[in-house]
Amino acid sequence: MTYDWENTLRLRPGSREWFDEIDRRFLSASYFAKGKNGEPFSRFMKPEYIADKEVLEVGCGMGTHAAMLARAGARLTTIDLTERAIEVTKRRLEVFGLKANIQRADAEKLPFPDQSFDTVWSWGVIHHSSRFESCLSEIARVLRPGGHLMLMVYYRPSIVYYINGALIRGILMGKLLHKSLQQIYVEASDGFYARVFNKHELRNHLAGQFNHIDLNVVGLKAELFPIPRVGLKLKLEEMTPDSIASAVLNRWGSMIVAEATRA
Repeated sequence: MTYDWENTLRLRPGSREWFDEIDRRFLSASYFAKGKNGEPFSRFMKPEYIADKEVLEVGCGMGTHAAMLARAGARLTTIDLTERAIEVTKRRLEVFGLKANIQRADAEKLPFPDQSFDTVWSWGVIHHSSRFESCLSEIARVLRPGGHLMLMVYYRPSIVYYINGALIRGILMGKLLHKSLQQIYVEASDGFYARVFNKHELRNHLAGQFNHIDLNVVGLKAELFPIPRVGLKLKLEEMTPDSIASAVLNRWGSMIVAEATRA
């Protein structure tokens, strides 16, 4: 998760400059997550659920969100399935003078007692498990009653799924002749496996263990232009106002963000 799609990241891995560039790439694309104060991810990282709270991050990746949560005052525990993610996140927090309990763990079987956390944050992670339901049950188990969940997973009724996947790759490139649309989508995604949901499906998964469920669809400007990631595409993304992107992607973006309270 270095966001180095064009293989242009020439900085020393693990350096402050390397982390800064990873964050710049990720956060500049995440216009949709800015709050009213304009700060990155302040739309979703709300102080009342993070500051001085026991927070679990499920899936730390390169540690961008872990650092943001730690800076926001969380008493943070962050996990990932891979040693690479754990090593890099430890290095990041060391470089920036931040603290967290960082450990390798499996979201399908979390190594924490019941009701250990006030908040669970998981951005783009558990849809990569074929046992999504187990991950969600484990998250619910370790959350205290009234605890807060912020979860992002992939959204099916999207430009990425139907235009890029079904129309371009499936029909125009002929892949639907020998593969399912889901297989085509997975092969083009950022993981070995990727599950997608519509609002009804995700709400049903959450409803048994959570209430006050709020769902928001978001997406990247890159999704508006299903062409190879070359100079023209980058220029088009740069020229597209946030308001226009939001008008389209709040309905047909590739991600759905769920905010819910543990019942």
